[in-house]
Amino acid sequence: MKLVLKADRLIDGTGAEPIDNAALVAEDGRITQVTTQDKLRISPGEDVDEVTVSGSIMPGYIEMHSHMHCSSELDAYKHITTESNETFTMRSVNAMRAALSSGVTTMRDLGARNEVAFPIKQAIEDGIIAGPRLIVAGTPITTTGGHCNMFGTEANTADEVVAAVRQQFKLGAGYIKVMSTGGGFTPGTNVRAPQYPVATLKAAVKDAERLNLRVAAHCHASAGVRNCVEAGVHNLIHCSWLHDDPTKIYDYDTGVADEIAARGIYVDPTLALIHLNKLRGRPTHGGAAMGDPVRRFEILRDMWDRGVKFVTGMDSGMINAHFDDFAYIPQVMVERMGITPMEAIVCSTKTSAECLGLEADIGTLAVGKSADVVMVTGNPVEDITAMHNVDSIIKQGQVVKRQGKLLF
Repeated sequence: MKLVLKADRLIDGTGAEPIDNAALVAEDGRITQVTTQDKLRISPGEDVDEVTVSGSIMPGYIEMHSHMHCSSELDAYKHITTESNETFTMRSVNAMRAALSSGVTTMRDLGARNEVAFPIKQAIEDGIIAGPRLIVAGTPITTTGGHCNMFGTEANTADEVVAAVRQQFKLGAGYIKVMSTGGGFTPGTNVRAPQYPVATLKAAVKDAERLNLRVAAHCHASAGVRNCVEAGVHNLIHCSWLHDDPTKIYDYDTGVADEIAARGIYVDPTLALIHLNKLRGRPTHGGAAMGDPVRRFEILRDMWDRGVKFVTGMDSGMINAHFDDFAYIPQVMVERMGITPMEAIVCSTKTSAECLGLEADIGTLAVGKSADVVMVTGNPVEDITAMHNVDSIIKQGQVVKRQGKLLF
């Protein structure tokens, strides 16, 4: 059966002008036509399933930073330190459903217990539970007592870190996560100082690349950002530029920002957390980069202007960051960073797919690619908040939400 999608426009994720009066055809999970409705090639009598929306067809959203078994509630730290793996698994099942229902067709989990993360990934692939295409890092690699040690692999020396990389590869990790600095979620860790020296991070990157894996590194401290860039880390998480002097907030280094751009290192600034804390009226928990939000966005905009490539991570599972919150990321990019809606859409799709190394299969709408599609009411190129208005969702050619109704 052919799946035919029709809408007022199609946004293909490349940054090109939308196609008006658009149609997309998929068969056997793959896109076979991207065209206008008057040029559709459907033979008489063909078995067709049609979905029509007054709005826009666009690539499925790509959420680059989740912690599937964290609760996202005010007591998230208590939950993660007291609950069982069985409870974590149930939380993760709900998280996957919530993410998929919001239009997230691909998700990268950057830190969850191996006993939970890999079975959840397999259950999605086997059709046992509903969820996005899932790339998992499994347990993050951290120092003894370091950030997220309660669900991480503790490793201190370069040899121990390399052994941890190899263990995650053996289990089936699709990305490696290293905690290069302390973090606000873990009491007692130092967000203003590195956890690993450059040599250790280099060893992790070298071995990961040998295994055809990429490395994402949590980094709040400016010194940690510098270490990660020198080590060749592929994806900087947070990239908060925190000063090592606690009486100061930021230590932004434009020279290092230029190097990030020149090396093609992707940055996930998790910038929606500032908005969500305010929106939900809850106190900031571990808000390492939130002491001066205005300056934070000035720095991010300067990085953007220097050519740094941003990807769309929510840090879902952390306090205030729910798993169905994805559309706030591009919204904040537009409203606070000042980039265009189309640029934010490209970050949410094409650029994030490239960071994952999956650009040949997802991220843009083109013939031959996986039919991962979101249909929204309205026009997000004119009003980015239209990305919240998810009407229908297609994951790998299967309709999972049709005109507002979930089918799982």
